[in-house]
Amino acid sequence: MKKIVLWVFGLLMAAILIAIGWFLGHGQVSYDPHLELKAYGSSRHEFMVKSAEISAKMADHALQALREKNLKEAIEDCNTAIDIFPINANPYILLTKLYLMTGQEQKMYDTLTLAGRSYPDFNNIVGIIDDADLDRLPLEEPQDSVYLANFPQNKKLAMSFMFDDGEANVYHALPTFEKYGYRATIPVVAGFVAESDSDPFWGSWAQWRDASNRGFEIANHSMFHLDSLKLHGSDFDVAIDQAKDIIEQNIGHKVTAYVFPHDSYSDEAVSRALRAHEVVRTSEFLRSFYHRTVDVVIGGPHVSIETAKRLVDIGVKRRLWLIAKCHGVREKRSMRSFKSITPEFLEAYLAYIHSKSDDIWVDTFTNVFEYLSLRTHTTIETKTFGADSIDFVLKADKPQAQLSEPLTVVIKTEAGGSVKSAAADDGHALRAWPCALDKVCVDVDAYDKNIHVQWGSEKTGTH
Repeated sequence: MKKIVLWVFGLLMAAILIAIGWFLGHGQVSYDPHLELKAYGSSRHEFMVKSAEISAKMADHALQALREKNLKEAIEDCNTAIDIFPINANPYILLTKLYLMTGQEQKMYDTLTLAGRSYPDFNNIVGIIDDADLDRLPLEEPQDSVYLANFPQNKKLAMSFMFDDGEANVYHALPTFEKYGYRATIPVVAGFVAESDSDPFWGSWAQWRDASNRGFEIANHSMFHLDSLKLHGSDFDVAIDQAKDIIEQNIGHKVTAYVFPHDSYSDEAVSRALRAHEVVRTSEFLRSFYHRTVDVVIGGPHVSIETAKRLVDIGVKRRLWLIAKCHGVREKRSMRSFKSITPEFLEAYLAYIHSKSDDIWVDTFTNVFEYLSLRTHTTIETKTFGADSIDFVLKADKPQAQLSEPLTVVIKTEAGGSVKSAAADDGHALRAWPCALDKVCVDVDAYDKNIHVQWGSEKTGTH
């Protein structure tokens, strides 16, 4: 028995010595900033001050890790710094630059999305993105001789404005969009919509019905703006289904889009929303149709008009679907309105976008999605392809499908030139035009019809 006790004791001592050796070889126990922060929970002011200090410390750690070429640790430290104190712009800046330099473009955009949910200096974050770094990133170009354009008329950027919640001031800003021929999407909270136009904050059913009749999209933003992560089972009957029914009954139009409050959702919530809606605003869902989808909050004290314009320029350069998430349009900021913009800001922003209308397509959230969805479910069957002509057919991957809007087809030509003719086999002419020195574009409005396009050096053609 004594030998057994000594043997066990020896094993324990050996384990202790091994642990000591590991500790000496690996340094101190890893620093846990969240654990340090727990000691400051009694005073809100003290907690905020300490959060800022720890966040700054983690950002410094990230910078040191980057100097030591430990990218993984640098990224982890940046994310910890943001989680602890999301107002600190430095970790966002470092993270944005890290992803940009390592070619992780989508994660760079996700960092911009994350920054929009709090109040860091967004101008400085976007300012770190320079064209030289962007130009080093690969931009996939179709290899096929004939292919579907990303967006109608082969535009380089699609842009959708979304004014979450349904403030009355948004209704009064609609003429600014109409001035430029644009339309926006307004996700309304069904339980908050006012019964009369006199409500000082919320838009009324009459106003949203009028907006819908004028071509603006009214989307479902839930019944009472509750966090979907806290809802389960029958909770969604009210938050999603009943809200949709109420909105449709009051505006007289079908509601096709659901927007989660706080951009917070579970797999169950997404599944339930998609039972009743064609599209939901989540990165995962939207990127399954177009992987260059980016949503950012535009507004608040740290987003200048120059920064907003810079996002447009980046979107054109990188072929994005840019979803500009906004809230109120008001002269003075309000605690009730998250990151509002001024009417002057909106006017200047739309004017800038309109000045680049050759490259930018502005439309409602659902309209852009429907184009991308059609594009995803369509293939091109080439019949003949000659030096100056082509015959092809658009095919849908679903039986008896129909095109609700034309799809733009891009044809690579050897010598370019103007379009001589473009028509379907039933004889009706199609809109076609030279869209680059070596490309011809044609808008096709039906499946299963032979499309014949001919081009040449003549200067006459269809446009």
